Amino acid sequence: MVGLAQGRRVAIVHRYYPWESENLDELEELCRTAGYEVVYRLAQRRFPHPLYNIGPSKLGELKEAVRRLGISKVIFENELKPVQEYNLAKELNVEVITRVRLILEIFALHATSLEANLQIKLAALKYELPRAKEKVRLAKQGEQPGFHGLGAYEADVYYEEVKRQIQTLTRKLEEIKRRKAWETRARRSTGIPTVSLAGYTNAGKSTLFTRLTGSPAVISDAMFTTLSTKRRTTRVNGRPVNLSDTVGFIRNVPTLLISAFMSTLMEIAESDMVLLVVDASDPVDEVRNKFEVSYSTLHQIGAGHLPTVVALNKIDLVSGEHLRRVLEEVDFRGLRVVPISAQRGDGIPELLDAIEENLPRLMRLESRLSYGDGLSSLIEELHSKGRVEVLEYFEDSVRVVAEAPPELAEKVRSVSLTGSFRLIEQVQHTRSPG
Repeated sequence: MVGLAQGRRVAIVHRYYPWESENLDELEELCRTAGYEVVYRLAQRRFPHPLYNIGPSKLGELKEAVRRLGISKVIFENELKPVQEYNLAKELNVEVITRVRLILEIFALHATSLEANLQIKLAALKYELPRAKEKVRLAKQGEQPGFHGLGAYEADVYYEEVKRQIQTLTRKLEEIKRRKAWETRARRSTGIPTVSLAGYTNAGKSTLFTRLTGSPAVISDAMFTTLSTKRRTTRVNGRPVNLSDTVGFIRNVPTLLISAFMSTLMEIAESDMVLLVVDASDPVDEVRNKFEVSYSTLHQIGAGHLPTVVALNKIDLVSGEHLRRVLEEVDFRGLRVVPISAQRGDGIPELLDAIEENLPRLMRLESRLSYGDGLSSLIEELHSKGRVEVLEYFEDSVRVVAEAPPELAEKVRSVSLTGSFRLIEQVQHTRSPG
């Protein structure tokens, strides 16, 4: 057991520009999620050194810490050039990885679906491809690349194999993407709107998903516990809604990770509205930063135009003064903000009202339907996809007053007794007070 713990001891490093701030706290949280113990932290404000990213003096400090503390791996917040990664590993005599590789490790730990596993493998290979080129170059120069000790021939084969695997995984994911597009069209044809939970990782999306649907979800303080979209049908003030819980956002996510998970993220863009979950228990500056990352990511994936409500979560963990400061000092870009506690249930009725106000409108209709083979299934459909207010049974017909999506309202019109169908109004109810 001692040897195993020793093998998980890591140092974390962030070299940042003069106009930036260091991000070691989040990197350490990522390390904990991956099962590492952070025993040394190093931050340096400077422009990147061409050979090591950090400066030579800091490299000396890091080298001493690796030796003294029994560190087995060094994890950089920065993206490293392949030659920098090689030079650092050679100097430190331990494995050197970047934040991207660390996130991929975490994704691999939490992936539960075929699609998520394929997405992670594809992202890892795309990340590896430019490094494979460097391995080929170093091998042909007779250098020891530090990656399996490849010779020139083996390096060429390795590079071609990485490219072949990328092509194979891309084809498989395209097949899944086409199937998901068909499933999305099928869901839309039901007329039941979709609400996507989005937000920074560990903001409490899964807890809110459980609160709104009653369906159990994996809830953890670890980051990225949700990688595959979970979807359940629930009711918002009596109206059926498909609720989706999606992968969490994070700052400084490389393009390759976003592109690898684009088919999953596109499910947010294809929904009818977004519930953006924000952790109110963070310091005010952190609330602001995480909201901006989430808001920016929504626009990046094509969901910035959708109706969006901010669920300001975890208010049970903060004082009234802290909540007031968050509401006053964070620019939520004009979005409606509803303070809630997904854990305790505070603010959930107000959140349901805010969701309903942003859903596509229902049509309120009145009609008489004759008895026949399709009547019971039509009434069941009105119950499942809308809201039935009145069902009056007469000798020769049934009077129905209901709210329904436009497609279902048209279906009712087509089977109504002549002259009995009328649209009362487009409706958008909210809960009556009390």
